[in-house]
Amino acid sequence: MKYSALFLCISAAIHTQAHSEPKKITPDESIEVLGHKITAHNHDVAASVSVLSAADIQRSQASDLTQILKSLPGVDVSGSVAPLSGQPRIRGLHGERIHVSVDNVKRKTDSDGSQTLTNISSLGVDPSQLKQVQVLRGADSLTVGSGAIGGSIRIVTKDAADYLNANGVGAQISATHQTVSDSVQSTLNVFQLTDNTDTIVTLSHVKYDDVDVVAAPSSDKEVANIDKILNRSERNNVTVKNTWYLHPHHFIKSKLDYSETESLDQPYNQRLDLAVRYPALMEDYKNDYLEGMMNYTYQPVSDLIDMDVQVFYAKKTYDKITKGYIPRGERKISYDRQSYGESKRHGIRLANLSDFDGPFKHLLAFEINYEHESFDQHQFEKQDRSSYYGQSDANNLSISIIDQSTFFKDTLLITAGIRYDQYDRSSDSFTGYGKNDDNATSGELGLTFKATEHINIYLKAAEAFRAPSLQELYKSDLWRCHIGSKICYSEPQPNLKAEKSKNYEGGIGFNIADKPFIDEMSIKAIYFNNKIDNYIDNIPFMYYVDDSGNKQFGSPGPDPVNGIPVATHRDYSAKNIGRLESEGVEVEAHYHYQQLAMYLGYSKMNMDVIGVPNFFLGNIDYQKQPYSEAPADKLTFTSNYQVTDTLNLGIQARHHRGQMRLNDMYLERGYGTQAATVYNLNAHYQGSGPLNNFSARLSVDNVTDKRYLRAPASSENDASELGRNFKLSVSYQF
Repeated sequence: MKYSALFLCISAAIHTQAHSEPKKITPDESIEVLGHKITAHNHDVAASVSVLSAADIQRSQASDLTQILKSLPGVDVSGSVAPLSGQPRIRGLHGERIHVSVDNVKRKTDSDGSQTLTNISSLGVDPSQLKQVQVLRGADSLTVGSGAIGGSIRIVTKDAADYLNANGVGAQISATHQTVSDSVQSTLNVFQLTDNTDTIVTLSHVKYDDVDVVAAPSSDKEVANIDKILNRSERNNVTVKNTWYLHPHHFIKSKLDYSETESLDQPYNQRLDLAVRYPALMEDYKNDYLEGMMNYTYQPVSDLIDMDVQVFYAKKTYDKITKGYIPRGERKISYDRQSYGESKRHGIRLANLSDFDGPFKHLLAFEINYEHESFDQHQFEKQDRSSYYGQSDANNLSISIIDQSTFFKDTLLITAGIRYDQYDRSSDSFTGYGKNDDNATSGELGLTFKATEHINIYLKAAEAFRAPSLQELYKSDLWRCHIGSKICYSEPQPNLKAEKSKNYEGGIGFNIADKPFIDEMSIKAIYFNNKIDNYIDNIPFMYYVDDSGNKQFGSPGPDPVNGIPVATHRDYSAKNIGRLESEGVEVEAHYHYQQLAMYLGYSKMNMDVIGVPNFFLGNIDYQKQPYSEAPADKLTFTSNYQVTDTLNLGIQARHHRGQMRLNDMYLERGYGTQAATVYNLNAHYQGSGPLNNFSARLSVDNVTDKRYLRAPASSENDASELGRNFKLSVSYQF
């Protein structure tokens, strides 16, 4: 590690030189969390951050959280276009490279390199529960540890106090209908607020039918001609959230969250081209998720103590059922199999925030965190049970220190910190392999210089890492790949190294308020450069076994190439492939004047890889080239106008630039996306008088029924994004 020592020196200097106390910000303001209770306004954070308020979330009328996020710069969705199947993607990275937390509890996404284990999103949260969503783009290991190489998504849900202005009991019922998937979502919130308690119970259910997409009838590709995707999905949620104010200095928060999700009759591996080619082959996915959390807070009359002790338990089970067959002449090759998986996690966190006064004025956050994870997955085929990921365990222990100080009469804000993580992984199923254990140190330094009253300059350097997952380390499988032809394998890789990244950012911000025709206006532009070493991906290693029993690179066939025999095996195990590099620009602008509010978001980035797996030739190319998973550049414009006290109208335009920056091999096979602009309209009516507790929203997404593909994609394999969608939501609070 090259500059952790620098961080330690700067942190020590802060302790002896800080002379201006950072402002503490109330929870009701729009804030970004930098560490344990260390906060700052977005305009003062030396990072690329977005915040979605409850009003922003309600306006989208989404029944899936991932659909809310895709309007933000640098954020998109990976996976199928079918509801409940998408996963969030930040700066082209997804899966375990994104840290997601709900009410400060990690919501883990299991992945084995290039893909997630489950085809259903792990974010089983009813969007109507959401109070705020904060998205930090870029390295964030300092505050959350392993996995935040791409960024973090922090979700805060509502309390009873968000519904009630005074002590009492109430309830809210709401329903949303969407035509594009013929879905109905219904939610019931029951809440109680007293001097000593805040309690809310949420029950919700959403059910989908077939999904409408936009076809391209003139195309000669069968997938491009599809205008409807077979889909039978539903999700049930139950959440109980409590806060007990035991004493002015003591309070306890608890939460119990349960969701069950299923998506039936999906295409094999969620590929539409295989659904067209093999209509008798389908898959069912089912997930159950249970999470319990309790957090004790102690806040005595002391600036040195603001302590939290949190414990949590989470359990996720999921089934993947493959059913049907593929024809081979007069034969029918059966694909019937079932895979069952279960992961359990529990942990404890101790954190404290100290506010130093006198000659040492600054905020200092300390945190120690322990987490244990166990994982078990097996598959059944023709009554035979075989190990897939097997049984395995992981332990993580971390300690972090974060300091926030201001200098020179509040003109320089410095956030500096360091984190130490120790982790180990082991497998009960593959006992011949020893532990995979290591440690990592993550440092971060962020500086915000207030050059003038209205202009800020930002600089940031951050390290991040991602320890290899249990699924990447201990995956063993063989199957008929390429639909019935060769045998493909995945083999355990117990010696994987952790991914390590260095992220550098710089930018400028402009903020002005209370001027003619401007109530408030802010602009923030950030340039970033990120390098990830030991990047893990699933490399298709094509080989044959020579006379000595050793594996040798083989040619793809059908005939030998330059004397190299044809490969008999393809191994899709996760491996450290080399380096992933990315750089780009993200811009956000907000404008508000009287009844008019506008938002502009822009993101542009390039991704290159050294050591990319060649999925067509079965080898590794160590020449620097465009990475196939890079997202398209995006521009989002949103405007809302409060016509009357009861009526708000809005419009959104989201432009996706064409993504053709791919290597020739991908372009020759039809990969790449064209530019597209999607328009959305929305209207909100909030009742008054006798209808004061009634609200209704009507919106139309993709007004022009535009066909567009979400990069990375190909017209041959991927269906377009959703077609025109009429949405109606109504709610009433008792």
